[in-house]
Amino acid sequence: MNRFVDSNVIIYAFTNSNQKQECRNILTQENLIINTLVLLESYAKISTINSEVYARVVARNILSLANIRVVDFTNNLFFESIKRSQKYKLKISDLVHYATALLHNCSEIISYDAHFDGLDVKRVEP
Repeated sequence: MNRFVDSNVIIYAFTNSNQKQECRNILTQENLIINTLVLLESYAKISTINSEVYARVVARNILSLANIRVVDFTNNLFFESIKRSQKYKLKISDLVHYATALLHNCSEIISYDAHFDGLDVKRVEP
């Protein structure tokens, strides 16, 4: 079963955080899904915390992993996201993540963000 990985997991995996090792362990598991927005968010935050060069290396490494499928941000994904905006009071970026998880039959959203609680896809922490 697929599992969606939120950007905070990638950020913690590649910066000095207390959750670094558990997040890195998650990234070695099979059938992981992210979208290009997760990649963008991760790149932006890691480049702020560390450097743009390091963030670029991280992004390339993520893209090279066979166990992580990167879903493109498409018009369809955008419209699937905004269709849910009235029911779920989430930021548009989180709606995109949620819609990605739904459209790709993810059993879980792996994230530290509690605003994913109470959705049709269960949130779990690494």
